[in-house]
Amino acid sequence: MRLAEILQSYAIMMTLGLVLGVVSGGFPWYTKEISMASLAILMTLSLANVRIGEARGRDHLEHSLWALVLNYGALTLLLLLLGLAFPSDLWPGWVLMAAAPSAISVVPFTGIFGGRTTKSLFSTAVNYIAALALMPAITLLLIGSSVDVRSLVESLLILIVLPMVVSRLVARADISKTASTSLINISFAVLIFAVAGANRNAFVGDPVIVLAICAAGFVRTFGIGLGIDLSLKKMGMQKDERISYVLFSSFKNLGLTATLAIALFEPIVAVPATICIVLEVVWAIFLARYYQRVT
Repeated sequence: MRLAEILQSYAIMMTLGLVLGVVSGGFPWYTKEISMASLAILMTLSLANVRIGEARGRDHLEHSLWALVLNYGALTLLLLLLGLAFPSDLWPGWVLMAAAPSAISVVPFTGIFGGRTTKSLFSTAVNYIAALALMPAITLLLIGSSVDVRSLVESLLILIVLPMVVSRLVARADISKTASTSLINISFAVLIFAVAGANRNAFVGDPVIVLAICAAGFVRTFGIGLGIDLSLKKMGMQKDERISYVLFSSFKNLGLTATLAIALFEPIVAVPATICIVLEVVWAIFLARYYQRVT
């Protein structure tokens, strides 16, 4: 396989980042700073593909409200319930995951799987605007005084607001889709390398916790995702309409979650997000085949 093909593969790059991070121990210095820089670049390039002007009409607004309910209602509640089953030192990691907005990858995946991309675009933008209020509110409510409010606000400004602004400039640049995809995958791989490396001992030293998080990650992707899909299908909703709802109900921005975990807490807090990233990759691969067969 050529280098260009590897760089274009989301699954391969995530796997490389995880494996190399665990084996090598990640970066010896500046893990927090490298993680934040990688995610800021990743968010900027990803948000450059979100063009609100493409989406108009009442149906887009209704879609965004239901997407918000699924992502910040159903999925957030499920994550908090799952988090209660784990040791207290991992609880902040589950709270940050629950408080995070949907993954940017929801937009391209909607198109790849045969859904309606313009609705997904608009709903993603609404999700991120809402996250500016919901993320600090949920985090402070459920973690409380152990959160440095100033650091949290600064991190959200750097990792959400700044990429939103800069992405408008990047959107005007003539960057090919191939180059953009490669840069996004490289940035994500660097982020996973840093986070996985910082938690090498957790991956190697406590297989029971790793397996337990894998089981929880399966529930929060396959469990809720397939449940929403089957429920909407029974209600008579067509596949092209169901797809984005399924994605919003099963994908969180785990890069943001892991980065904030390292920025605000100890590296161990990032373990749930790091493991769940792998489950989301597997879930996306499964959906690509699943939606080729179902109606």
